[in-house]
Amino acid sequence: MSKTVEPTRPGPPVTAPDGIVVYPIDLTPCAHLALAEGDIQPSHTYGIHAHLTLEQVTYVLSGRIRAITHDPDAGKTYEILAATGESIVTLPGHSLQFAAADDSPARVLFITSPPYPADHSDTATLDTHRSLTEAERTGLDERRKTVLHEFRRANDRPPPETER
Repeated sequence: MSKTVEPTRPGPPVTAPDGIVVYPIDLTPCAHLALAEGDIQPSHTYGIHAHLTLEQVTYVLSGRIRAITHDPDAGKTYEILAATGESIVTLPGHSLQFAAADDSPARVLFITSPPYPADHSDTATLDTHRSLTEAERTGLDERRKTVLHEFRRANDRPPPETER
């Protein structure tokens, strides 16, 4: 069975907490995944942040990006370069910061699971690359409860209409 779905296009721009302008893509009826296109402008380094519960794949559609990330388990900070067709995976609790790697803008596709919340409640803005504090980890626990509740509610909904 399959669902007939109209093609999706990016929605109106939203500025993420790190300062990147993103264009959310409506994936209705998908409940466990979100997509957004993003513009990484040259000569600009965006803010440091960490996601509390979501995993993020940043896929480079065009240009080159530089990402700085801190792995709290290893206690190390890494710089990663990615070009068109390459991706970077960021796990919950890892800090993340983007910049264009060249004098040209880059366009990326952000893929997140669970979906990125419109109220930015999954994002902790940070002053430096580091592990999350105890207070931030407490927020992580609260956010996990919300995500689990949303997943349960999504799994209890009726299936989408299908064509035969």
